[in-house]
Amino acid sequence: MAHVPASQFTGKLSIDATAAKDILFDLAPGAGRMLKHAQEGIQDVLIELPSALTKYAATLGVSFEIVARIATSTTNIKLLEEQLGDARKLVEVLEESIAYHEDQREAEFSQLAETVKRTAARKDPTVEAAFEKLLKYVAQVGVKAAATRRKNEEAARAAAGKADDHTP
Repeated sequence: MAHVPASQFTGKLSIDATAAKDILFDLAPGAGRMLKHAQEGIQDVLIELPSALTKYAATLGVSFEIVARIATSTTNIKLLEEQLGDARKLVEVLEESIAYHEDQREAEFSQLAETVKRTAARKDPTVEAAFEKLLKYVAQVGVKAAATRRKNEEAARAAAGKADDHTP
């Protein structure tokens, strides 16, 4: 098991999006690419619009209701962003927790495999057959590492051979 700092999560354990149920939409795959998104300077625009439209709505020939619709969209966005922040943190914690527990399980597998090997060597060779899959599973990292070392050594020899061929 790797020695990584870990502490009990104290954040939100459940995300309730019920308050946003009427403003949640499931888009078709890839549809999000066709939508416009907020750009740099959005906060300045949101501050400017209410006063500017109050003064110039009639001149522009637009209803002041546009300010209300923009305000509603902005409120919806803030609610969804808050929910998304909480959800992202919970997803992060869930992924990290899975990794932590996988690491613990892998350490237990390694310890058990070593015990099986020692017992097979000292007491009962038949014990290995009962743990064949475990031993193969634990050994695969070492097998891959050995194959990589062998491949790198062969590549180094081949490169050295080509360098010798070009020596004047």
